[in-house]
Amino acid sequence: MSLHHMPFGTVTRLRDALAPGGVLLVLGCYAGITWWDIAAVPANAVARAGVSTAERLRGAGPAPVRAPVRQPEMSLADVRREAARLLPGSTVRQLLFWRYLLTYRVT
Repeated sequence: MSLHHMPFGTVTRLRDALAPGGVLLVLGCYAGITWWDIAAVPANAVARAGVSTAERLRGAGPAPVRAPVRQPEMSLADVRREAARLLPGSTVRQLLFWRYLLTYRVT
């Protein structure tokens, strides 16, 4: 979940570090909206409401530490195009909540 914080080409260094038979899995975030994301909007709202409610029920405590967040810049189409170019034979599966799963296997 940190690949969107660095150049996508970093996957080539990860690829090169794989042993024969190794698998590279990347759970990443993408920018933009696809038809599938429309389903994620209400689910995301429910999840956020649940987290907010749980935090209120726990009561006052130390403020949670929040890491700085950088929004992803690549669309899902960009991720698929670059993955095909840099990791031939890889697959990119779209997930809920603006995430994807990239799978690359060394043969």
